[in-house]
Amino acid sequence: MNQHTTLLDGYRAALDWWREAGVDMDFAEEPADWLRAAEPEAVAETPPAPPPRPRETNALERALATSQAANPIGGARANWPKTLSEFREFWLHEPSLDGGGMSDRVVPRGTDGAKVMMLVGQPDDGDREVLLSGEQGRVAEAFARAAGLSEGEIYIASALPRLTPLPDWEALAARGLGDVLDLHIRLARPRRLLVFGRGLAPLLGDAGGSDDWNGLPVMLAPSLENIDRSPARKKRFWNNWLEWTS
Repeated sequence: MNQHTTLLDGYRAALDWWREAGVDMDFAEEPADWLRAAEPEAVAETPPAPPPRPRETNALERALATSQAANPIGGARANWPKTLSEFREFWLHEPSLDGGGMSDRVVPRGTDGAKVMMLVGQPDDGDREVLLSGEQGRVAEAFARAAGLSEGEIYIASALPRLTPLPDWEALAARGLGDVLDLHIRLARPRRLLVFGRGLAPLLGDAGGSDDWNGLPVMLAPSLENIDRSPARKKRFWNNWLEWTS
């Protein structure tokens, strides 16, 4: 090896020499059992984690829960309205129905004994004096025309009296909003209940997962906004409506 030969050149020359000699692989003298399954490695047993401790409520949460139990939505049941006209006044002025907001309350519309009661979660952003007078109302009106329902055959209502950002329907149901809705439906006396918004199921109690509420046929559908998003959703809703009313 002269002074210009590097260590790498030496390795390459050695490998070439062995290849020319017919040696192109490594081998061992000791036999090996290649068919024997590999023995599993021992795994240390990990003791099960203790169950999580229930979260303790703080004083503020306990006080809030006590206040809500003492002041349910709708106020004292003994003072509840007895007629649909009284309910509209109750809807406009009962302070416990919501926490207030920037928009005014919007009353339901229609007559009692309607063929279908359409229920939405809350007034639309564009509603002022008339419920569903905005974009969602356009979808509801188009559906009513297709279904052959006249204005006098529909009662339109909302679960909340005014636009409320991100309502927690389960919490509202626990505080009594479902009872207010129950009262509203009984006073309106519709022949069918069409609910737009599957999130409203907690307000319907046992009817939230069925097609019947105290003998009243109930259909739980996506919100009007979701139905309007694609022709496929409109078709699916329409087929469910035809099956429900057949």
